[in-house]
Amino acid sequence: MNGLAYLMRGGPIMYILLPMSGVAMAVILERYLYLRREKMGTHAILAVLRKGALGENEMAEIRKLLEKLNQSHLIVGKILSFFLNRKLSEGDLEHLVEAEALLEEKRLKERMWVLDTTVTMAPLLGLLGTIMGIISSFHVMSVSGLGKPAQITGGVAEALIATATGLVIAIVSLGFYNHLNTTVREIRNAIESSARLLFHLQDRLRNVPGSAAVQSTIPVGEEFSAKAQPVFNVR
Repeated sequence: MNGLAYLMRGGPIMYILLPMSGVAMAVILERYLYLRREKMGTHAILAVLRKGALGENEMAEIRKLLEKLNQSHLIVGKILSFFLNRKLSEGDLEHLVEAEALLEEKRLKERMWVLDTTVTMAPLLGLLGTIMGIISSFHVMSVSGLGKPAQITGGVAEALIATATGLVIAIVSLGFYNHLNTTVREIRNAIESSARLLFHLQDRLRNVPGSAAVQSTIPVGEEFSAKAQPVFNVR
């Protein structure tokens, strides 16, 4: 008997649990690859900015990397590219960096709700499948009495497959969910540090010749200061 056939002995609830596990694994893979790319880009610019603040890197190198990250459609590139715009005043720059950071933060946790839901729902569905199997076993007992103990215990054993499957799905999803959330926090902290360093270096950076300035189309919301508050609202 192959593994799929064995799992399907867990009852009709397996028709929900198995597709749910497939969706969860797809989200895990997509988020892992996406966040890994964002993390690499963010740490690359942060390392360059640290050296720039210490005078170890030229501003031309920093500007070139910022333009490259923006063209790659990385979140850190979109946020920090405002520092390349010579037409923005310091106040406008603070507003736009904060607004863009809040907007792009949602992309980091996109579809993470699927894993959160799976962690909660999978064990409950498994328990429901087990209860349905036990009800079925008691029905057999009420019809045939105790004359078929193998059929009764076999039904209970098969019903427990659903609970075991639900727990395995939830445990795996929870592990990856926590790992991805940790990665998101690392990215947010790195972007915040990069923004603070760029506020320190912005006068020197704007004097470096480069490609056309990046124009902003992000609406400005409520009043805030990117120097006084974190770029991201880290929790």
